[in-house]
Amino acid sequence: MINKKKIKNILWLYDILILNIIFCVLHYLKFSFIIPSGVYLALYFTFILFWSLFSFYYDKYNSTIDNSILLTIRLIIWSSLISLLFIVISISFSDMWSISRAFILTLTLMVVLFEIISLLVFKIFLKTLNKTLIQNQKESKKSIERKFFLKWLIPGAISLILIYTIIVIIRTGFFKYTIFHEHNFLLLLSAWGISTLLTNRYKSPNTINHFYEIAPYLKASILTFLLLNFFYFTLRINESSINLILQVGLIQSLIETLAFFLYFFGQSKINNDTLQNLSSIEHLNSDQEKLDNKEKRKTKQIVYKKDDLKQSLKYIENENNNKIIDFIWNSIKSEITKKSKFIILNTKSAINIRFLSENSKEIIINIHKLNDIRRLNAYFLDVYSKLENDGLLIGNFIPLEGMDSHLRSQMPHFLYFILSPFYFIFFRVFPKLTITKQIYFIVTQGKNRVFSKSEVLGRLSFCGYELINEKMIDETFYFIAKKKKTISQEEFPSYGPIVKLKRIGYHGKRIYIYKIRTMYPYSEFIQGDIYEKYHLDKSGKLKSDFRITSWGKIFRSYFIDEIPQLYNWLIGDIKLIGVRALSEHYFSLYPKDIQELRIKSKPGLVPPYYADMPESFQEIVESEKIYLLKKQINPILTDAKYFIKAIYNIVFYGARSK
Repeated sequence: MINKKKIKNILWLYDILILNIIFCVLHYLKFSFIIPSGVYLALYFTFILFWSLFSFYYDKYNSTIDNSILLTIRLIIWSSLISLLFIVISISFSDMWSISRAFILTLTLMVVLFEIISLLVFKIFLKTLNKTLIQNQKESKKSIERKFFLKWLIPGAISLILIYTIIVIIRTGFFKYTIFHEHNFLLLLSAWGISTLLTNRYKSPNTINHFYEIAPYLKASILTFLLLNFFYFTLRINESSINLILQVGLIQSLIETLAFFLYFFGQSKINNDTLQNLSSIEHLNSDQEKLDNKEKRKTKQIVYKKDDLKQSLKYIENENNNKIIDFIWNSIKSEITKKSKFIILNTKSAINIRFLSENSKEIIINIHKLNDIRRLNAYFLDVYSKLENDGLLIGNFIPLEGMDSHLRSQMPHFLYFILSPFYFIFFRVFPKLTITKQIYFIVTQGKNRVFSKSEVLGRLSFCGYELINEKMIDETFYFIAKKKKTISQEEFPSYGPIVKLKRIGYHGKRIYIYKIRTMYPYSEFIQGDIYEKYHLDKSGKLKSDFRITSWGKIFRSYFIDEIPQLYNWLIGDIKLIGVRALSEHYFSLYPKDIQELRIKSKPGLVPPYYADMPESFQEIVESEKIYLLKKQINPILTDAKYFIKAIYNIVFYGARSK
């Protein structure tokens, strides 16, 4: 079996090799020596950087393996063009103006030519060997021909000229047509026209949502900016002209993008209203009949069956309906209930839950995603009050783990590439900070919230539920939780960047340890569940602990998360050296004699296992026992020895917390 990843890496290395050879040959022909230096050395690295970046961005090498020759050639040309534009911009905003324009253009054209020739040879080679890495997927639908709308195209060109004229008048107080303005008009219209042809701007929309509808206008705006900078470098345009041209291009792009977004939004709203009106008309029937006065009573089934579940969920437009129904039914069939004890909702509002009678239901299913529920704990508690003991709550949400792929499926690749950092800041950072949290909820109204799997399960546990079953179906996480315990009285569940964690302190007193949060919110409430499912690894940590964030692993490796504990040290809750302050669950795993020994001294910031470096939970327990017994005999000397040895192991042997 041919390894696709290896082939992809080989193609990239071959591409870079060709680029190096052509670069060195052209450099030799120009300067009579091969190795570049000065500005040409800077150009070399700039070329390699952008060429590789956009080759991978446009997935050129995978396309070479998987797709047709024509599609791959198109991607080669696109990635080469964008690479060239970014290289030119880098030169324009640096001190590399002395570089030959002919050198750059010749280099680009020759590399593109060699790539296309290599592509043809590669495809012939595969065909000769009669090997296919991945079966090419043929388009099942014929592409719909999209024509330019003159009603959009002509106003776009006119607006460009008007904005240019207005800006000149604002700058100088008058406008007089001269050869200077004529050159600027030609440059603006050239960049605008090329970007229009390449991005399908002003064509009839053939899209999925607003992101896809507005994407050509955003892409055209970016391409116009790149082309103007390309002209600036290749044509040696003076600064006053390029500043004026860029200003006009920016203003026109902003106005046009906003106008078309509002237009598409308004059109979709009109279409939805029309469809709703047509739908209501279709249900009208002029052949009305009188109702039968005799009330017909049918004996209803008492027990809720799988067919009833199918009937209730048949209106959900989901290609995974059967999987969802099977998951729910297989999880609840042993707890068959009366129909009166069973309810299915599609709501994001807790008001619909509050109308139910207290302790009246055995199973509550809400098919609406939790991501749109603003006060999630309040929702869980409202459901809790309506369920009988051992009653089930069934719900779903798109978890953080599947959010990236979900977001990527909603918009073009280039737009996802631009928006994903802002999405991360707004949807993941803003809700966690006190200052920005209110802004976030005012803007979003609590819709499309980002929850990790760990946070939702932690909130369920906090609210008195126990997880019975779970399943990931495509991007959606489905769960079944049972009302099994009382509601937690914890006042400070972890949520913000700094968390207060309840720990066992001196003489068994409960203390709060401050740390930078390295786990997802509410993770501490499912520690026992994870232990029961996965147990501990050889280092004494929980196996497969999905509660730890990606940055949390880095923070733990460099002890960044421990910095707030200096406050605990200053107020006297902990000492510099001592056994680690444990949660109640971890503390319960220790033998009784070690528990009693532990609470006889204050916990510490630097634990003894950094000095002994044990490799299993039992060895950690033994290490702490030896340390505590030594400490009872000579506390100062013992702490000094352990501190020096711990620092030595951390610095030279990489002792780290996981």
